[in-house]
Amino acid sequence: MIVVSLLLATLQGLPPAHNAVHYDVALTLADQGNTLRAQVTTQWVVGSPAPIQIDLDSTFQITMALLNGNPVSFTRAGDLIHVPHSAHLGDTVTTALAYEGEPTDGLIQRGAGPERTIFADNWPNRGHRWLAAFDHPSDKATVQWTVDAPSDLTVVATGVVQSREPRPSGYTRWIIRMDDPTPAHTMVVGAAHLTRTRLPPAQCEVRCIPVSVISYPADSVFAVTGPFRQASEMIDLLAARFGPFPFAELKHIQSSTMFGGMENSTAIFYDEKGYQNRTMGDGVVAHETAHQWFGDAVSQSSWADLWLSEGFATYGAALWREYVGGESALRQTMSAARARIMESTATSRPIIDSTPDLMALLNSNNYQKGSWVLHSLRGLVGDSTFFRGLRTYYRTFRDSNATSSDFARTLSEVAATDLTWFFEQSLRQPGYPVFTLEPTSSDRGGTLTLRQVQDPAWGVYQIPNLTILVGMRRYLVEVRSQVTRL
Repeated sequence: MIVVSLLLATLQGLPPAHNAVHYDVALTLADQGNTLRAQVTTQWVVGSPAPIQIDLDSTFQITMALLNGNPVSFTRAGDLIHVPHSAHLGDTVTTALAYEGEPTDGLIQRGAGPERTIFADNWPNRGHRWLAAFDHPSDKATVQWTVDAPSDLTVVATGVVQSREPRPSGYTRWIIRMDDPTPAHTMVVGAAHLTRTRLPPAQCEVRCIPVSVISYPADSVFAVTGPFRQASEMIDLLAARFGPFPFAELKHIQSSTMFGGMENSTAIFYDEKGYQNRTMGDGVVAHETAHQWFGDAVSQSSWADLWLSEGFATYGAALWREYVGGESALRQTMSAARARIMESTATSRPIIDSTPDLMALLNSNNYQKGSWVLHSLRGLVGDSTFFRGLRTYYRTFRDSNATSSDFARTLSEVAATDLTWFFEQSLRQPGYPVFTLEPTSSDRGGTLTLRQVQDPAWGVYQIPNLTILVGMRRYLVEVRSQVTRL
């Protein structure tokens, strides 16, 4: 029963039984092949008598298991490892697992010699395919990496480099530390033949943030003169809109991720093909940069609330378009987002979606429709209140987790009005309103009837201050039901 209940907790996004607060990860990266040797030491704050759950792919052989430095017996059920303990609620305990094997996913190792590349690709819950951790966004922790890698490779990871030390047999030991809590899916490591270009620091009026582009040598000139040319300026803009940049530095890294970009805290990974084909633009850079605030510093409590990450990042990229191109560029961006929503099959589901198919959540609901929730909210409460609300939300939940209800409550408090109706229809109703405008006549003369005709399963929407232009006449309408008389 313990195994089943913990698995359900992981899938449904319930709080973990125990809180992982820090990981010490020691890795030995091979110069060829796929073998990985690792040891992960984790500090936990005990939350219940239940065993400590550690997620790790079942293909790995565990060579050592310790609890508070002593050997411990554990049970294993698929990818779940359970370590029993006798600690009291609130106590801190330490587990250590040493393991080795060949990852089947999550850590992509290719080539040898000058062609050698190794990059983690954790999203959404593929981190445990190589990293022993609690693999869910609801549990955030700090992390220190000790990585032994061939000396001709440059190692990158979530966090800031502390030291590099030559080791025997042509290896170098890298120590990289992340002192801000982050979810497991943004804890990554990489190694390849890379070149680093430093960009102007960002946000220097508050605290200068080092910004760099790390890429394959052949693509470095394109990266710096193309998509990352204004990367520091993006941080300045988004810091003004959201609040201070949350981390000590930001690295933009060419990698072998399967996604166009992956928002790993401090170490954004981008798909190498966008560099090689010279097709990568600044939109993906703005999107992933915005994730550092929303998704990384403020993380969704469950996958069902993914829009709190992807919708916010999509709107962050729209704010960048507004900054460089003005209001017309913002309108064009949001119009393109609306078109994506209307052509998507995801429309039949609400934004808050508890589907266990996490990859299916990468849809227009969480990206484009999520950005429209924010854009509509901005229009509803006004710029000043909207951005003050975002900054308050960020400040309140920075370094922790939040739900859609947390965001709704924060914005309602900042706007000094109950916005429950807005968030209920925006996040929990599928679809969008569809109207017909019908002329009617009576003894008192002609009138117009505005009628909502969307799929009945989508429900009825409220729209305050809807402006309708009929001929040369403008109507300002309060839509509160399926039928509205003008």
